[in-house]
Amino acid sequence: MIPQIKKILYATDLTKNSAYTFFYAADMAKRYNAKMVILHTVEPVPESVYAEEGAPGIEAVMEKSKKQEQMAYTEDIIKRLREFCKKAEDQTGPPCIELVSEILVPVGNPVDEIWKVAMRSSWELTGKGF
Repeated sequence: MIPQIKKILYATDLTKNSAYTFFYAADMAKRYNAKMVILHTVEPVPESVYAEEGAPGIEAVMEKSKKQEQMAYTEDIIKRLREFCKKAEDQTGPPCIELVSEILVPVGNPVDEIWKVAMRSSWELTGKGF
């Protein structure tokens, strides 16, 4: 028995070429009545970018700055992903945005974050892990 496709994980680096993969994923989701989980991982910014070590109160300032930067970056990424979706509708037909169940923008190593989301989705679909 072939398992039913219920979720499609679309991990992207948001390059121009990744749009083609997005169109394919959206078409597959529409074809199989599946939901898409869109993932773009942001690599952590080194602390050295923010300030020198040892400055008084610098940790709080750095943490606040990191959070603000991540929020702005996340909003930009979500906006770009929605633009991908609108372009996909030209090729696959509407409604692309309804195919998307989640847009995830974690900070971390891309390979690790893809693995985490894939394993979480596998668990949700089968009720069991590896």
